[in-house]
Amino acid sequence: MSTMHSIIIVSKNQDLTTKTLNKIYSDNKIASIDQDANTFEKAVGIEDVRNVQKKLYFKPIRSREKAVVINTPQGIGIEAQNALLKILEEPPRNTFIVLVVKNKNSLLPTVLSRCKIIEMKNEPSFSEGELSELSETIESLESMGVGEKLRLAQDFGTSRDEALIFLEKMIILGRKKMTADSNEKSSLRILKEFQKIYAILKTTNATPRLTLEN
Repeated sequence: MSTMHSIIIVSKNQDLTTKTLNKIYSDNKIASIDQDANTFEKAVGIEDVRNVQKKLYFKPIRSREKAVVINTPQGIGIEAQNALLKILEEPPRNTFIVLVVKNKNSLLPTVLSRCKIIEMKNEPSFSEGELSELSETIESLESMGVGEKLRLAQDFGTSRDEALIFLEKMIILGRKKMTADSNEKSSLRILKEFQKIYAILKTTNATPRLTLEN
């Protein structure tokens, strides 16, 4: 048994997940042909786990060891987790099993106890052009008219998750602006407002769009 060969990556950020996986591959000299990534569009079920398990006993092609990744963006069911228990406790000697989840609290304690846990600092990533666009938004926020602000609330308040991601990004940019901006009081005021709105949405059932509008 080698618990070091069973790994859980806790991350909501795809870029950080990819970097962590690449480090595992690099540290253990696992060639790309021996990297088996499995991502599921729906919550991972017991049949998905069984299909992945069939791959665990294939021998590596170019490397001494291989990696089988189970990426669970929509979560993993309890039955599926129970099906993983034995293989996580006693993985094949030449195989790394990597389970990628967004929240470790969704996993059974028995699953967590069998794995090395790598928990990432989950700051959201900015897509191409998004950094510039959101920076302009935060720069012009105080001078915006009511109509423009309501449109922002409409665009980013369609769901709780979308609103929280938007606010996380604005908070990150607000912190950077406060560090660089000579008008520190204005930047601090904006940052505090974003943090207050984020806390409300995170801890209550408030409607995202109405909360952003307010």
